[in-house]
Amino acid sequence: MVKELEGKLALVTGSARGLGRAIALELASRGADIVVNDVPQMEEVALKTVEEVKALGVNARFYPAFVNDEAQVNKMAEEVGPVDILVNNAGINRDGHMRKSKKEDWDAVIDVNLTGPFLCTRAFIPGMLQKGWGRIVNIASYVGRTGVFGTPYYAASKGGLIAFTKEVAIELARKGITVNALAPGYILTDMMKNYPKEYLDEITSKIPVQKWAQPEDIAYWVGVVASPRAWYMTGAVIDCNGGWYM
Repeated sequence: MVKELEGKLALVTGSARGLGRAIALELASRGADIVVNDVPQMEEVALKTVEEVKALGVNARFYPAFVNDEAQVNKMAEEVGPVDILVNNAGINRDGHMRKSKKEDWDAVIDVNLTGPFLCTRAFIPGMLQKGWGRIVNIASYVGRTGVFGTPYYAASKGGLIAFTKEVAIELARKGITVNALAPGYILTDMMKNYPKEYLDEITSKIPVQKWAQPEDIAYWVGVVASPRAWYMTGAVIDCNGGWYM
């Protein structure tokens, strides 16, 4: 049986671990070949993810690059070649109240979370236009919709990414390329498991479904919007937040 993404090539930024890894595995399970992108320092972890992806019967490779470095992104696009699916997942966060905020923190978060998707999208669009087909999925956050106390940099970056998604979707709508965003709520990644149980329990109590998402729960929706059958959905923001809208 032919899988729906068989013959497609997907590049997932920030996919050595966490949500990015789950997305790479989800797309691979649907038949796509995978380029695992992450920063060079994550090579050892990324190569383990590559092997996990290959175990699903598809091709995979690791390409180290900083998504906020224009030269590196352009080189990656040139060496990887045209991709069918681009998932802009790489992101960072730095907490801080506005009264004590620092411009260097603002610059760092905006650079990765918003400039990164801009550079990657711009670099890989030509290949999609050549094919007349493409799927771009931006990983935003519910924080970009509602704001959360103490996250001015992150909220701005993810709110900007949502607006960016809608604008690019309009530009590419007649070209066979869809552009959508996911706005996840709290995800129980390995990094989050290191937080005190009391903190995790407090957040859990505020989520209507009373559970945190696993990375795989969010990755599933990336697979949905990357599907050839999702051609009529573009410019959408999918809320995967367990009912937490405020």
